[in-house]
Amino acid sequence: MLATLVAGCASLPPARTIDSTAAVAGTWRGRMSGPLGNAPALLTIEDDGSYRGMLFLEPTYQEFAGAIVVTRFAPTRYQGTNGIGRVTLHEEPGRRVLRFVNDGGGGGAELTPSQ
Repeated sequence: MLATLVAGCASLPPARTIDSTAAVAGTWRGRMSGPLGNAPALLTIEDDGSYRGMLFLEPTYQEFAGAIVVTRFAPTRYQGTNGIGRVTLHEEPGRRVLRFVNDGGGGGAELTPSQ
């Protein structure tokens, strides 16, 4: 699992500054990893930075929620039911990737806009 995340990170373009939570508002899908394992996730971020999501752990799902905070002098952060950490946005033509990186390791998420 770690090798997959490292390989995925190596191919991402550099992170761009997230100027406001509205810049990442919308529905995102991808994978999330943590103490319960690595599973598909669906996340909806509101303009104010609050978010709600579902982690699909067979045969059920686990709901999670939290908030993204953009500050002028520090990296964008999140705090929620799955921990606290940094949020980064990587963009290149035709591709956007939102990453949640838990403080101290032990999980995170890599998501793309839902179609």
